[in-house]
Formats: sequence, structure tokens, C-alpha cells
Amino acid sequence: MRFLHTADWHLGRTIRGRGRTVEFEAVLAEVCAIARDRQVDVVLVCGDIYDSTSPPPEAERLLANTLRELVGSGVEVVLIAGNHDHPRRLEALGRLAELLGVHVQSRMLGADEGGVIRIERGGEVAFVAALPWIPEGRAADIEAILGPQDEAFQSYAGQLTELYRHLAIAFTPETVNIFAAHVFVDGARVASTDGSERRLHIGQTYAVPPAAIPTAAQYTALGHIHQPQEIIGAPSPAAYAGSLLQLDFGERDQQKGVWLVEAHPGRPALREFVALTSGRLLMEVRGALDEVIAQGLTRPDAHLRAVVCLDEYEAGIAPRVREALPNCVEVRVEVAREAQPLPAPEFEHLTPTEHFVRYYATSHGTEPAPDLISLFREVMEEATASS
Repeated sequence: MRFLHTADWHLGRTIRGRGRTVEFEAVLAEVCAIARDRQVDVVLVCGDIYDSTSPPPEAERLLANTLRELVGSGVEVVLIAGNHDHPRRLEALGRLAELLGVHVQSRMLGADEGGVIRIERGGEVAFVAALPWIPEGRAADIEAILGPQDEAFQSYAGQLTELYRHLAIAFTPETVNIFAAHVFVDGARVASTDGSERRLHIGQTYAVPPAAIPTAAQYTALGHIHQPQEIIGAPSPAAYAGSLLQLDFGERDQQKGVWLVEAHPGRPALREFVALTSGRLLMEVRGALDEVIAQGLTRPDAHLRAVVCLDEYEAGIAPRVREALPNCVEVRVEVAREAQPLPAPEFEHLTPTEHFVRYYATSHGTEPAPDLISLFREVMEEATASS
């Protein structure tokens, strides 16, 4: 039986306010093509399907079209809720989608209550133990499944370890045994800066040790961390698929992809990482103004972050960069030495708008956008009129 492991789609995600729908359409089409061409039986989507709990209509359209394409190719799908997804929204989808071979796991369930999904293809039976994101403080829900636990298992890691063991009881030598979860495994590599993972959900509070991964699983498909990687120290093969696109500049050096897994009862699973080529790269160009523009012009197909290095502060840098590089989504200014403070008398003659522009430039290293200046003027006018 062949599985395609993917995760962290984050449909609806933008890059500094710019939509990426076209990119998502292209990369999802690529995933569907891989599933079709490699004769995949099951696609595992391990959480964070949407970027927010209230996704825009375009994001829901993307998911519906992708599921339609996969189901039309004879592929079954397992969708797991991540920390970005609204469990009830996915549960509502699942009530209809399960009729088409789409299995939605939006909340934790016991092994005999739907926590383990049975899939039969080509004379083989697979048990997929699927566990969505579990927020801290759900001890009551876990006890409802496992019963009262010893004090040693009252930590978040201890609770999930016991829950993993409980679900793995369903695995047998005669079945293909897959574990799928949206979780932070301790030791996984994350972007140190500019990462798009929620820092709140990748700290030690939510860390589960690699040893918690079920030994009886032939493969453990993970979601939550955006860098594709295998888990070191796990007792059985386990990996993060990572995000579909480079979502923020901390991911700009990451090769995105999916895992193809072939598993048969009683035999080790075969794994292959397949790189994805769709979607625009995120790149940073750095240097003096002319150097930044020259570098940026060579990559018109990328989302750019421009870092302009100056000896002293100079107004109007950001508009000049954006005019020269329409694909630049962020401009940063780094000043080598602090500009001399303006003499006090000069401030006495500044308008409120000029004060705001100078404050913004001092704080952010760049001037505010014209729309922001207009908004400030409107607020000032309303405040002045009301007083």
C-alpha cells in the first residue's frame, strides 16, 4: 500500500499582505499529480490544513478542488486537524466527505471509537492511528479515553505518550500500521528566526520525546514543523513532511516536498522524499541601495525581502526599492551609525503628521506607506473634531 505524506498546507496564507492563491493552486496540483502518477492509495494530510480557524472562501475552494481531484483519481485521504484548524469546521466537512473516502480526524478518539481508521486497498488492510493537535489542559478528555492516570503521566508529554500507546494497540502483524499526528517532537529543527510556526506551540511545554512514537508503527507521519526532516532517536521511522510552500523568510533555504511511503504487513516501510517545484521562492537581498536593486532584478520570480545597509539614515528608501522591485514584499533598513538627533527647535514647527513620519522612521528604519499616512491624518482629524 502506498501513502503520500504531506502537512501544513496553511491554505489562505499571505506573504506580507499579498495573496498566494495562484501558488497554492500550482503546488496542490503538483501534489495531486504525484499521487496519481505514483499510484498512491492514501494521502495523509497531517494538520494545519488552513492558516486560520476562519479561512477565506478561496482557501475552502482550494481544499474542495484538491479533494475532488484526489478522490476522482481513486485516492483515499486522511485529514487531521492542526493547531491552526477549527475542529468543528473540519468535523462538519468530515460528515459529508467520509462518504467519498475522505477521513477527517478533528478530535481525539479512542482506538475503538474512531481513533484508528481502517483502509482496505488491493487486498491489504491498513490501520491509520490518527491524532489531531491536542492543546495543553485536555487531561479530562484524555482520561475519558484512558481512564485515571498515575501522577507520573500528568505532564503533557506523559499524557500524549500514553495516548500514543493506547492507539498503537490496534496495530497487528497482519496489517499495514501507520501513525499520524500533529505534534511537536522534541529535538525537531525549526527556523530560529522569521519562522512561521507559532512559537507558543513549539516550546518545551508542548514537546513530546521521540521515544513516545509507537514502536509498532511502520511509519509515523507528522505535521506541525515546517522543515521536512526525519526524526532522530525515534524507535521506528518517523518524519515531518513540512509545509507546501516557503511560508516566511525563515524557510527561504528549505526544500519543500512530500514523503512517499510504501508499506506491506510485516515488512519495513520504504520511504522516498519527493521535492516540490511549484511556488515562488522567498529570498533576501542585502547591501547598499544600488546593490539591493541589482540583485533583486535578477530574481523577478521570487518574493523578496530587501535589507538596505546605510551609513546613516536616509528618508524615502522603501518607496524607491518597491518602485524598482515590484516583487519586494518587505524592506528593512540597517543603519551603521545612529543619525544625530535633530535640534529641539525644529520639532516645534513640525505638523502632527510629520511627527508621526519621523517617529515611524526612527522605530522601523523606513518611512510609513502612503496609505498609513493617510489613515493617520484621518484619525487626527477625527480626534481634533471630537475635541
